[in-house]
Amino acid sequence: MYRHSIPYKHKGLYILITLPMIFMYILIAYYLYTVNILNLIIYCVFFILTIILQSYNCIYWECPHVGTLCPGAGGFCVLSSPIGKLLIKLKIRRSAKIYKFVCNIAFLGFLGIIFYPVYYIHKISVFHLALYFFIILFYFAAMMMFICPACGAKTACPGGQLSSKIKKKR
Repeated sequence: MYRHSIPYKHKGLYILITLPMIFMYILIAYYLYTVNILNLIIYCVFFILTIILQSYNCIYWECPHVGTLCPGAGGFCVLSSPIGKLLIKLKIRRSAKIYKFVCNIAFLGFLGIIFYPVYYIHKISVFHLALYFFIILFYFAAMMMFICPACGAKTACPGGQLSSKIKKKR
């Protein structure tokens, strides 16, 4: 089940592209906290849920980056790699049925991370909301062009598959 960990070869570029997203998450979390602590808790639950469930996806895909830097979308899935390594040590069973369920719930968590703060950002201003979506679209484009094509899990990961399709169409 577990192959040797292969370090991702474009770590510096991944970090450079991902740091603005992480900074944005922190700003959003702080703003949600100032509105109401319950908003912050809900936002954090989306992250925790997605990170833990994505760890199962990593071991299901037999991702070669488990245990090293994971170039996962959004930057928060970096934490999925060490959790995935723990799941391997615990000998968690790989199952297509469990994978489909986990993948769907993880995707809902990912959507929650992106769309939960939209209402609150809109309350600040339409400009901030437009900037928020611009940063997300810029990040997505950068991931598809530079990060996903070099990832060892691109044949299994939905982002890697999409990146490969986009590259073929050019």
